[in-house]
Amino acid sequence: MTAPAEAEPAIEEDRRGSILILGLPYFGKLLAADLAELGWRAQYLPHPGRSVGGWAKLAPRVATADVLYLIGSRIERGSPQDRMLMVRRKPVVIHWVGTDVLIAREEHARHRVSLRIAERAIHWCDAPWLVEELRTIGVTADYVALPIPVAAGRPPPLPDKFRVLLYLPADPFDREVFDMETILRLPVEFPEIEFILIPSPPETLPPGMPPNLEARGWIDGLDSVYREITVSVRLTNHDGMSFMAIEALSRGRYLIYTNAIPGAIQASGFEQVAAALRLLIAKHEAGALPLNQDGRRWVLSRFNHKRTLAELDERLRGLTA
Repeated sequence: MTAPAEAEPAIEEDRRGSILILGLPYFGKLLAADLAELGWRAQYLPHPGRSVGGWAKLAPRVATADVLYLIGSRIERGSPQDRMLMVRRKPVVIHWVGTDVLIAREEHARHRVSLRIAERAIHWCDAPWLVEELRTIGVTADYVALPIPVAAGRPPPLPDKFRVLLYLPADPFDREVFDMETILRLPVEFPEIEFILIPSPPETLPPGMPPNLEARGWIDGLDSVYREITVSVRLTNHDGMSFMAIEALSRGRYLIYTNAIPGAIQASGFEQVAAALRLLIAKHEAGALPLNQDGRRWVLSRFNHKRTLAELDERLRGLTA
């Protein structure tokens, strides 16, 4: 009689845990969808800010999630994040993305940093320069790129007409870190060039803007805008890794940016930015301005969606192992 064959050992399912994402809606919703596709039980909810009632409503979900993932945070003693860390023992990730680091540095200058947040949370930054900024206030962080949807297909050709895309937020608080003076001076300096400005509508701008500046306000989906422009200009005294900057480079557009990233022209202040624009305009008029392949290659390599998401997934799985 033949002995019955031994049953093969069951293969353990490659399980992932639950993640509650709080923070900026644009980043949070994209990230939740990406992680859900990998098998995480990922949920995005709007950040309750400083609302005690809002945090109370979220308390059961905050307590049970395997990972609490904050896109942006406060760091001062007595903040909701500080109080939350008094009771939560499971991993808390803070992904710093820009102005939140600036506020953290201001709180450090006031000697108000919470050691609970600084030492117990896991700190990631979406740009390498933010890692260095946090280091100066005693917070150890890693550079971890957020998954950015880039245009991997064939880029559209540069338009026949040279156009410039400007970015200036409409909210006065958000404008504080932007070089509004230079941004609005550029169309005056280059009257023969068309400028498109987003997301500020005309009524939020000073009177007497030149006719070559088109203020379109808020736009959902910028693909059609990138097809119209040759160069994107982003001027800020503090920034995380701009999704718009990466999107523009992925389409072979030129980028004049305050921060140094591969494939972009680093410039700040009116004179530097105007000089960079003059050089690009001269090449365009001479028929010697091709697609920005250097910027595109870097973006497609560094922000390859599959690679970036895999790196993030590996880190998160390490926290829940």
